[in-house]
Amino acid sequence: MTRSPLLFLSAGEVSGDEHGAALAQALRQRQPGCRMVGLGGVHMRAQGVELLADLTPHGAVGLIEQWPHLPAVLAAFWNARRWLAEHRPDAVVLIDFQGANLRLAAQARRLGIPTVYYMLPQAWLWGLPGDLRRVSRSADLLLAAFKPEAEAYAAAGGKVTYVGHPLLDRRPPSPPGEHSPSPGTVALLPGSRRHEVESLLPIFLEVARRLLARLPDLRFVLPVPQAALLPSVRARVAASELPIALLVGESQPDWRRSDLALLASGTAVLEAAIHDIPCIAAYRVAPLTAAVARWLLRGRHVTLPNILLGREAVPEFLQARATAERLTEASLCLLEDPAARERQREDYAELRRLLGSPGASQRAADSILATLELSR
Repeated sequence: MTRSPLLFLSAGEVSGDEHGAALAQALRQRQPGCRMVGLGGVHMRAQGVELLADLTPHGAVGLIEQWPHLPAVLAAFWNARRWLAEHRPDAVVLIDFQGANLRLAAQARRLGIPTVYYMLPQAWLWGLPGDLRRVSRSADLLLAAFKPEAEAYAAAGGKVTYVGHPLLDRRPPSPPGEHSPSPGTVALLPGSRRHEVESLLPIFLEVARRLLARLPDLRFVLPVPQAALLPSVRARVAASELPIALLVGESQPDWRRSDLALLASGTAVLEAAIHDIPCIAAYRVAPLTAAVARWLLRGRHVTLPNILLGREAVPEFLQARATAERLTEASLCLLEDPAARERQREDYAELRRLLGSPGASQRAADSILATLELSR
């Protein structure tokens, strides 16, 4: 490559921001003079990405849930489109965030800019019949995190490279036996989106209250990944009068010190499984969103470890089933029954084998730079 490339990176969720930051670091290691501009969050900014906007506070899942965030997302989208037209970067790298990124992909391809999609939309798990084909044709190269995902997009006509999942690079899984033999710390992760916190945190706090009544020596930690969420979270925890330590600015706890996790179904569940933490997943959305999701979903499960394994390795409680009573019962089972914890960890071992090897961010960076060379 005769000159340092100019890349546009686009992420709109907390998890996408974290994956984008790891990718930016890997790109800069290979091309030290590489300039990166785009949409992201604090983690991408820390890795030298010049942000046009930070959309991580505006992430939402669902139809009704997205409405309050549309003005900010649309403003950032139009600003990004103008920037692409004016600067014509060497490549556009899209990271999850399907709604806006598919439209940016269309703009980039109209401008003749090589386009790579990393951390692909989950059209292989849910959506309309044509969605897989639409995503497959949205970019010059698709970088898949899972083998079944790579196979599905390739079958739909996409040019796909399987790179693995970047969560394997975050921190090595805790060695077997490292967790405390008697339950001590419960991590509460109600999500990184405002609607997730509003719907799940009250339930998780009630679960914590019930668990303390049974196991008074338990400790609780609650990561708060976004500053915008802190006032609401802090107020709810203070009102509960429960002994919960807030981990401000963190998207996950110290997994090595966690004995159980209650999580919003999403990326964090996969991370807990990688780190061998017994966990339970829950999720709630508006009734209309749930009705549409049931129609679009292609399988029985919504939690990634369960989807990949084809069975319920992680108990998942959705919509009306996500109650404090049910979550408390499932939590006590994992806290008090060593056999139940061991069964889940056996499932986790199988899951890690399915996820491949560490180095996803580095392989993704290599694929992106190879695409640049071919385009030149």
